[in-house]
Amino acid sequence: MTDSFLRQRRNLFIVNGILLFSYYAKVNIAKLTLAGISFSGFGKPEAIYYFLWIVFVYFLYRFTLFFIEDELSNFSLKWTSLMSSKVDSELKTLAEQHSGQSLNENTISGYYMLKKNDWVLRYQKELDERNPLGHRMSTDEELAVSRLQVLLPQLKVVFRFCFLTSALTNYLLPLALSLYVFIAAGLSSWEGAFVNILSN
Repeated sequence: MTDSFLRQRRNLFIVNGILLFSYYAKVNIAKLTLAGISFSGFGKPEAIYYFLWIVFVYFLYRFTLFFIEDELSNFSLKWTSLMSSKVDSELKTLAEQHSGQSLNENTISGYYMLKKNDWVLRYQKELDERNPLGHRMSTDEELAVSRLQVLLPQLKVVFRFCFLTSALTNYLLPLALSLYVFIAAGLSSWEGAFVNILSN
């Protein structure tokens, strides 16, 4: 991960933490300190909440922007390699059940080719016959695969990707926390809620 993405993620966690704490503690903010300068005795204290929500939206936007620019390719690569490795082993098992042990494993079209081929698995089966050069002959095989046949490996990949890789803490948790903060604190009856500020 890049330093700039890590900074945006950290900032998003901080502003989420402030909003969540303020919401659950039912905080009435009467004083604000920025860069060593303290402000107190507000005539319009909801201005602090305006400020917090603007900072929230800003850091959420920055997090999303840096994710797309710096991390999306890494995120996609992790996803595709994990999906391919798990589902491809299931496809190999299906091909072996269909053609026996004589299939050429190197010719099995993978998960993403299976999707492009309208869920038809293509591979080569080696024959007992030999060509004039002495090499074993092979024949092209096709096997229609139901989406349900690969559903369980796909679900395992989703679970593993979400909970057993760094994708959870690096990418998904900041977004999930931001969504929770917006729904729980932003749409509540709390005085600092986003909807209350807009209605004033």
